[in-house]
Amino acid sequence: MGLLFVQGTSKPETETIHPAVAPEMPANVKAVVEKKCYGCHNAESKNEKGKAKLDWDAFEATKKSKQLATMGKINETLAKGEMPPAKFLENRPEGKLSAEELATLMDWSAGKKKSKE
Repeated sequence: MGLLFVQGTSKPETETIHPAVAPEMPANVKAVVEKKCYGCHNAESKNEKGKAKLDWDAFEATKKSKQLATMGKINETLAKGEMPPAKFLENRPEGKLSAEELATLMDWSAGKKKSKE
């Protein structure tokens, strides 16, 4: 009689893109938005241009299709290095996104999430 050994395998962590589904904003993304973006991009902002381009207060209440379009614009703007604007950073260098903050926003706005497959 022989022995049978079964070795368990864990599935690797992979990066999955879900472009057709606007993901809810996870806590780590909300933290970056609140710390680095919300000051100019909210309904009460005195920065009319920033408020007109993106209002985080209204984002989650909009249709998923509009959220996806907005996320695409966010991703494109971040990829070009246009946010936060250079003029803003001249007076507020602490507003610069760290590499980790930028990656968090880029991944989220591209519809990427870490998952176990």
